[in-house]
Amino acid sequence: MVPPVRRYEQIAGILVKHGFEVFVRDLLPGTVEWRLHWKHEVDIHGMDTNMRIRLALQELGPTFIKLGQIMSTRREILPPGLVEELTKLTDRVEPLPFEKVKPVIEDRCGLISETFKHVDEKPIAAASLSQVHLAELMDGTRVVLKVQRPGIREVIETDVGILEGIAERAEKAFPGLAVYNLPGLVREFARQIRRELDFVSDGKNADLLARNLEGVEGVRVPRIYWRYSCERLLVMEYIQGVRIDDVEAIRKMGYDPKVIAVRGFKAYLKQIFEDGFFHGDPHPGNLVVTTEGDIVFLDFGLMGIFRPERRDVMLRMLVALEDKDVDGLMKTFQQVGIRVREPLMDPFKDDVYLMLLEGESFNPEQPGTSVFQGLTTLLNKYRIRVPLVMMLMLKVMIQMQDDGLLLYPEFNFMKETRPYLGEILTKRMLSQETVRKTTLGLADALQSLAEVPQSINETLKMLSGGTVRFKVAHDDLDRIGGAIDRATYRLLIGIVVASIVVGLSLVVFATHDILSADVFRLTLVGYGAAVVIGIYSLYRLVRHR
Repeated sequence: MVPPVRRYEQIAGILVKHGFEVFVRDLLPGTVEWRLHWKHEVDIHGMDTNMRIRLALQELGPTFIKLGQIMSTRREILPPGLVEELTKLTDRVEPLPFEKVKPVIEDRCGLISETFKHVDEKPIAAASLSQVHLAELMDGTRVVLKVQRPGIREVIETDVGILEGIAERAEKAFPGLAVYNLPGLVREFARQIRRELDFVSDGKNADLLARNLEGVEGVRVPRIYWRYSCERLLVMEYIQGVRIDDVEAIRKMGYDPKVIAVRGFKAYLKQIFEDGFFHGDPHPGNLVVTTEGDIVFLDFGLMGIFRPERRDVMLRMLVALEDKDVDGLMKTFQQVGIRVREPLMDPFKDDVYLMLLEGESFNPEQPGTSVFQGLTTLLNKYRIRVPLVMMLMLKVMIQMQDDGLLLYPEFNFMKETRPYLGEILTKRMLSQETVRKTTLGLADALQSLAEVPQSINETLKMLSGGTVRFKVAHDDLDRIGGAIDRATYRLLIGIVVASIVVGLSLVVFATHDILSADVFRLTLVGYGAAVVIGIYSLYRLVRHR
């Protein structure tokens, strides 16, 4: 395991090597001077920034490769060019010698010679987290051994800690990045990659997906052999086939690529809108077509989850897209946590409506005409953040569209969805869950209705018997009394002042002769007293307020 300080130096060196020394100087101070001599080891001339980011992540190793792969789903916040580069990231690496992974297998299964009839020491695939070996159980069953690389957990934990520190410093150093919520993205990534390191979770995902797809024609999920599996070793059924994007091979096996495309499409719609548990990484390498024409799902580390209430919202979103109902679409956005700032709402709705109109005349040769591609483009344009599971669903939809177009060029997502939409809505309305909820709701309503006459009768008895009491807090009475006293005091002062002024005025107007000195002084005193009392009352009033 590389110590954290040494790993910081490695990361800084690779970033400088690919032309990101400014970034390193701000986020990894103290390391850039040591590694500046690496700068010219890679010819970065003619490479755009997005390509250099991809190459740097590739060289930084498994944690950063996985980060790039997961970030490629965040089409709503990353520029399209960067997303395109990140989708090219592969974690195919040089395999470890069999002697290094053999202890992982024997730690769970015992001696290989006692558990397996044969194990191929040369792996059929090698990734950054694991490598895959073909084997045969004692009863002749052919299986696949997915073996975790020794020490990979420690490497990833070190890198995740470094990434968390970099994300926090990046937000402070570059305030413009705050819109991306980098610490939040790193936390999401850390949860995901830790799940992928748990092969037991991987196997459980496969079992659940297999149960959900049981009875669906032409779809298979490999069986997990739990007797031999653990957190670092997954033993599953070996199913031979060709990649789903190998159109010629599919034709040679005697199958119509269009039938395969529609079959896979319907399987994904069922996962998302009926089961609420869907395979989150449908790139062609994870979908295999067998000689029987079945589609086999592989790699169950990245899965999406939609609870029943979210599935209902997703269905309403699909209906709104189909009906070009922009207001309905905005409501579903709010329900799933997509917030559009009020000043941007009108232009955003205009663009969404235009996107829906353009999607009506879908042209596979015209880029970006897929409804879901158009939607992610708009989310990116307006910098609207989307929950991870929603972006995962959008990524799956886009990949389904791409896979369908590879198999037959006329594939149109919305057109294929229409007949399914009515079917799934009918199923949801008539499902046991919906009937049970409706029945329970009706029972509660009837119970409440039945209790109304009794409640009214009891209320009337209390009123007629004089047993109804109204409680008023003592403090409230004191406040009310004080307010009344103050109002009465002000009114009394006003009446006294007015009486003095009016009385003296009547005396003055009633006297036709010139006022004597005594009467004149008395009148002045009276008016002066009225003025003083008025000013004092006004002062008290202003001070109280």
